[in-house]
Amino acid sequence: MLRRHLPLLALPILSWPAGAIPAVTRFRIMREGSAIGTHTVTLSEAGGALTARSEVAVQVKLVGITVFRLTHNFTEVWAGDRLRSVTSHHDRNGTVKDMTARAEGGAILVQGPEGPLRLPAEAAPLSWWDARRFDRPLFDSETGKPLRLQWTRTPGPGAATTWRATGDEEGEGQYAADGTWLAWRTKGEDGSLVIYERA
Repeated sequence: MLRRHLPLLALPILSWPAGAIPAVTRFRIMREGSAIGTHTVTLSEAGGALTARSEVAVQVKLVGITVFRLTHNFTEVWAGDRLRSVTSHHDRNGTVKDMTARAEGGAILVQGPEGPLRLPAEAAPLSWWDARRFDRPLFDSETGKPLRLQWTRTPGPGAATTWRATGDEEGEGQYAADGTWLAWRTKGEDGSLVIYERA
C-alpha cells in the first residue's frame, strides 16, 4: 500500500541554535485524506552525544480489515557532525529487517539485509528532518544500502523551501526559513497520496 518505508526524523548534522530543536516532534500520516498512522521523534542529549529515537506506526484498513501494517523503530546517535551509531528495526506485515551501523576508524560500518557494508565516514541515513545533510553520501534507513538520489530545491513563500528527491527514493519535503521540517509527501505503491502533517 505504501512505499517500502517512510522518511525518518533524525538529528541535525550541524549544531542548531539553542532551543531550535524540539524535544518531541509528531506527525500524522495521511493517505488520501484519512489518518493511517503516526511518526514521533524524541531527542535527548547526554555525555556530549545527541540521540534521536524515531517511532513510525502505520495501519491501513479496508472495511474493518487490516490490509497493511508497518512499524519502524530507529535510533541515531551523533557526536558533533559525525554519526556514531544507528539501530533500526523494521516490520512490514510481519517481514522483519534489522540494521545497525557504527563509526569505526575512517568509515561507517553497516550490518543489515544487504550484508556488511563499508561507507564513507561522512555518510548519514536519509532523513528528511534535516535538509542540510542532503549533500552527504546517504544510505537507506531500513537496509543501510547507499542511495543514488537527485535533489531539486524550490524557494517558497516566507523564505520556506521545498526539497524534492528522485532516484532510489522519491519524496518532497517542506521546510521553514529556520530549517524546521514542516511536511512531507510521496506516492504509495498503489498510487495513493501519502502526506505527513504536523500533529
